[in-house]
Amino acid sequence: MLNLTRISTAVAALTIMVGSTACEQEDPMQAETTTPTFAAFDSTFSTNTNRRFEQMERLANPLVMEAFVQKREHDAYDAFPAIQDPAQFTDDIVNFVTTVAQREEAYGRAIAGALIGTTTSDPGDKIRVFTNRQAGATAGNMSTNMSVGYLSQVTDPTGGYGGRKPSDDVVDTSLSVVFGSALGDMTNNSPGLVTDNVDSNDKPFPNTFPYLPEPSL
Repeated sequence: MLNLTRISTAVAALTIMVGSTACEQEDPMQAETTTPTFAAFDSTFSTNTNRRFEQMERLANPLVMEAFVQKREHDAYDAFPAIQDPAQFTDDIVNFVTTVAQREEAYGRAIAGALIGTTTSDPGDKIRVFTNRQAGATAGNMSTNMSVGYLSQVTDPTGGYGGRKPSDDVVDTSLSVVFGSALGDMTNNSPGLVTDNVDSNDKPFPNTFPYLPEPSL
């Protein structure tokens, strides 16, 4: 059940923040007359030992942050190294599965383990492949091989190759894991929530890199 009090509080806080930001903006006329400056090209970009890089966003297993992690923790999720995921975000996933999906805690922990791992030595924010499970999987048949696919290593623990095909419906796969019986839990299923009813892209995916179809105009 949604916590309407928490949602209302968050909306109110967001409104205050937006209002404060609007009051603190610079004079728009001054902004229009300011000429932007750009740094010159730095040929030492990759070799300068004094240069610091900051991780702004990351994504491996899709929908983990968007679906399971509380909104207030999204910036932290993007900035944290994946090695910290099991300690920092397992509770978010378990909470979503046990409250929204009304599943058992053990089932929630199984999902968390599949998505972000269970220990710092094996964080799971990555697309995994198990080459020893499917000797017939090759670069030539990856796009059609039934054992290759998003979370197939979880839904088929003995034969699932893992990986991800361009045609994989990752939303339906995720929904079937959380609300269906994809991991074997036959209780507390919600059959009406296992698909978004969007079965295909408007254009077919090609089988060669970069695997993305031409955008629709």
